[in-house]
Amino acid sequence: VKNADFFRAYITEDFDQYVTRKRRQNCHGNHIEMIALSELYNRPIEVYEYSTEPINIVHGMYKTDNEPIRLSYHCGVHYNSIIDPWRPTAGHGLGLPDLEPGRAQESLIHTALRQSEESHIEQTMLDDKLAATDWEATQDELIQQIARESYLQWLCDTNQKSTDSNTTSSATTSDTTSHTDEINASKNLLPLRLEERKDCEFALPFQYEGSASSNIDLDDEDSLMRQVLAMSQIEYMEQFKKQETSISNDPNEPSSSETHLL
Repeated sequence: VKNADFFRAYITEDFDQYVTRKRRQNCHGNHIEMIALSELYNRPIEVYEYSTEPINIVHGMYKTDNEPIRLSYHCGVHYNSIIDPWRPTAGHGLGLPDLEPGRAQESLIHTALRQSEESHIEQTMLDDKLAATDWEATQDELIQQIARESYLQWLCDTNQKSTDSNTTSSATTSDTTSHTDEINASKNLLPLRLEERKDCEFALPFQYEGSASSNIDLDDEDSLMRQVLAMSQIEYMEQFKKQETSISNDPNEPSSSETHLL
């Protein structure tokens, strides 16, 4: 619109109506719009149609050495943009200071790569942390399980030892009680005979006293044997005394001294 005097010569219809129509969303540009773009961006426009040679080259008022804008024309109704991915040209012809075509795209690529690497590193660290946490939890669970099993085994072993000890103690106590009862029965007979026959104490191989008898180790077999021998000796002495008494009461029998002389 600002350059209406220049473009009015290329329009066969009313210029204002043409501009109004081109401002609609569903209306596309034509050859006049290419000239306007070439003037606006200060770059030539090359149009290709199914060949490597351009069918049309649109120039602005001033020719420049800027990289051209390339378009491909299809089916007489549609234009596509042709770009070289290895030679970015965005921004050419605009007169921007310190412009480096493709720099923004490279910066975006580097930023995307850095973010991707950081995201990958963070994800890897998170996965490692989760794996380590899972491993530690598994180790703790195994340690606790082993500790529980060890404690239960220790309780079983302790209970078994206690049961075996009680059984052995009961059997030993029964044997000891039976053995002690037999000794006490023999002991009860011994004092009665000694009290009745105190005059036979001289014949014993040891001095028997009631207080001493209480100190005898009833669990010792040697002590029991000594008591049995003492009882046998007492019985022998009683029989010997009876024989002497019967001989002394019979006048027809010679005395022991006479018998000894004979």
